Amino acid sequence: MEVVGENYPPAPPKALLARILSIVKMALLVCLLFGQNPFTLLNIPTPAVYSWALQNKMYACLMIFFFSNSIESYLISTGAFEISINDVPLWSKLQTGRLPSANEFVQMLQTFATNSEFNNNFSKLKFIFLIYINELMMRFFMTMQV
Repeated sequence: MEVVGENYPPAPPKALLARILSIVKMALLVCLLFGQNPFTLLNIPTPAVYSWALQNKMYACLMIFFFSNSIESYLISTGAFEISINDVPLWSKLQTGRLPSANEFVQMLQTFATNSEFNNNFSKLKFIFLIYINELMMRFFMTMQV
């Protein structure tokens, strides 16, 4: 049995937009840090916001960095949480719209309890279950702090 964790790919237009935003962010940060004005190269009047950013580099760079990162995270977030054993899908948050409860998760594991490979690798599944419970607890505590 193999345990694999990976990110579910976002929709291609969102992924492209997030990548473009990342490149623009880096270019803007480099221009600000080195005091360059890209608008003069383009023969465009410098916006007042960019003039302010040149005068307040540290504050502007932090704002750009955190604001653009939140937008990038939103664009690439899929909300996917998929569980499968031996390529048999057991749960899909994309289809159900929610995470499985602990009881549902245990029932899914018990479904495969008759399989000999499952019994041989039950310790791995207990580990996966502990990771899942840990994830649920972390989400619970994160919502309590906000």
